[in-house]
Amino acid sequence: MSLTLIIDALLLPVSWCFVFAFVTSVGYAFVPFKRQRGVLYDNLFTWFWYGVGITIVFLQIWNLFLPIGIYTWICLLPFAVWGFINLRRSGLLPAISRPHWIIWLLSLIVLIFLVVSSLDNTFIYDTLVYHFYTINWFSNYPATPGTGNLFIYLGLNQSYFLFPALLDGLWGGYKGACAANGLFAVVICGEIILANAKRVIDRKFTFLSAFQLLFLPLCINIGVQNLSSPTPDTFVNLLTFKVFSDLITCLEAKKIGFQDIFLLLFYGVLGVVMKMSFAGVALGMGFVVLVLLSVNNLWKFKAVAGAAAILLLLLAPWVLRGIISTGYIAFPAYSLPISVDWRVPKPELVDFYAYIKGFARTMLHGKAAVDAAYNYKWLPAWIKRMAGSFTFIAPVSLCLGVCGIMILKKIRIRHLSLIFTCILISLAFWFFTAPDVRFARFTLWTLGLAPLAYFIAGLRSKYHNLFGIGIVLCCLLIMARNWNDDPQPLGDLPKQQRAVFTTKSGLKINVNNDTPPNDPWQLDDCIIPCSAYPDSNLMLRGKAVSEGFRNSAGDKK
Repeated sequence: MSLTLIIDALLLPVSWCFVFAFVTSVGYAFVPFKRQRGVLYDNLFTWFWYGVGITIVFLQIWNLFLPIGIYTWICLLPFAVWGFINLRRSGLLPAISRPHWIIWLLSLIVLIFLVVSSLDNTFIYDTLVYHFYTINWFSNYPATPGTGNLFIYLGLNQSYFLFPALLDGLWGGYKGACAANGLFAVVICGEIILANAKRVIDRKFTFLSAFQLLFLPLCINIGVQNLSSPTPDTFVNLLTFKVFSDLITCLEAKKIGFQDIFLLLFYGVLGVVMKMSFAGVALGMGFVVLVLLSVNNLWKFKAVAGAAAILLLLLAPWVLRGIISTGYIAFPAYSLPISVDWRVPKPELVDFYAYIKGFARTMLHGKAAVDAAYNYKWLPAWIKRMAGSFTFIAPVSLCLGVCGIMILKKIRIRHLSLIFTCILISLAFWFFTAPDVRFARFTLWTLGLAPLAYFIAGLRSKYHNLFGIGIVLCCLLIMARNWNDDPQPLGDLPKQQRAVFTTKSGLKINVNNDTPPNDPWQLDDCIIPCSAYPDSNLMLRGKAVSEGFRNSAGDKK
């Protein structure tokens, strides 16, 4: 075992604790609607997730002008200090102290598992294609016009990558970036365990506690799915759980405040700017929020206007960043172009958009994927694939089976109606846009586990004892079965042989050698500017990379 690995293993949980405290403090420094507090206010973890959103607001604006690095932390520090002082005064910190020794033990085991899982550099394919490249760009350049012309994947407007870039500014060499999703997994698992410690010991479960505990094995299992890859899919899955968990909290409460409504909306918009695949959940949550506003009579012009202003502050820089990188408002959709010289040529974008859509439908590449974007001939094969997918068939079967039992037993399901509405809107959006299981993994599991949790909460207490034991055993089994036997230092990227491609204008672009075993699409830790299969018509807009790129052929290409 190398010294570097030992140091990384020790520093990783320390860095998670520091970033959690820092981000939570930033969130608490900007607590909205204090006079209209709701049931979510007293949860310390609420302010971590809100802090992530506030940090993203700051990073989106910062990166319009400057690269992300240590100076970004320094500028955020005063807000974190102010928030921490207020947090100490609030009384929220002691609320999670002194849990039962069994809870301490389970928390420690989960933490060790997630640390060891993070020390794994078997990155998913897309991470080596554009995740690290995007983080590298944010760390070295501000938002740059026409980066989508240089490499089409740089045009994907995913603000998630700003967060790993921030962590990398504190702990370089991609170590911070590789620690990002581990942080989110630790926070979610910690919230579930600490929030339900008393329930497990007393063996009395509510709808919310049963739902959260049923999800605990899934959240731990996130650690098996290449946790070191800074992929937005992990964040989207965990935020999906957080949103539905908070929605159940609001549905079970006797009274909610406008702050609760705002936070649900805020999470929805945050998920969209992090990755567009969250849009289905956001649409469903938007509908549910309108219902909650009406039912609880929380319509107040000043509050609604204030919420809209904050949401606009999160959304507007995201839209602007998309225009800067591609020349389109909703890239990779090409229906809203902006008349700028760095706009990605439409013919190239049409094929790229069709490929993304068709690949999600068919899992095929090339012309087969592009053709699938324009018809529904793929549907029979998709149904067959879903029938063989555990992540699809298990939650759907659970939902139908449990709901059937509750109907036979005449159990009222009023709390489930709004949850089902949100899920169905989300899954409808998923089906018509990108029906690949990985884009709706936790939404599908919510479909199955929400009614199961509701049913368990209504059982007699003698069954609750078995439920608590079963969840703990399931978590231990998952960790034992998926233990990482080959931990590696964080951020240990594979080295690729490089070549140089020269465009007609004389611009030199780094590429991977197109010889086995090199994959030209996997750019890894590339030297900027780099691309896979760059266009010979590519040229700088000025004298420096920071001035951006344009395609001299334009839409005539």
